[in-house]
Amino acid sequence: MNSKTYPSKYASPKAIFTVGKTRFKWYDLAADPSVISSQDIINAQTCIENADENFQDKDDIGFVIMHRCGENYLLLVCTWRSENELWESVYYDGSGAFEVWDRNRTHLPTYCVWEMGIVYHESKAWKKFLGTDRTAIYQQQYLDDLFEGEV
Repeated sequence: MNSKTYPSKYASPKAIFTVGKTRFKWYDLAADPSVISSQDIINAQTCIENADENFQDKDDIGFVIMHRCGENYLLLVCTWRSENELWESVYYDGSGAFEVWDRNRTHLPTYCVWEMGIVYHESKAWKKFLGTDRTAIYQQQYLDDLFEGEV
């Protein structure tokens, strides 16, 4: 039996990030979220604002996970475009600038153990929203329902 523990990371919610008509909850995810610099966040937000997905013109709600992986980042941009399906675009900054992570293959990675803590919370919050009349007040309640803690 392996008694070795796997390291934890910490999910830290930030302000709502708005791109055109799309509103995102923002999460920093790292062993120590304070190492995520404001410039790195600005670079990630610029990537999302200019994405081919064109979030500017979509009336959508979702969340972003800015995941610090060693010295680099994975940027997971998730929306609830379809009533009960989570849609995702993934970017990474391996070249020094955020770019689309080309995952054009049949079987591909989704969420790691740390990201899944946030995704689980968001799934429960969205399911709760789906049970409402989905008016603006309930959209705001969804956006206000944030996760913070160790994952």
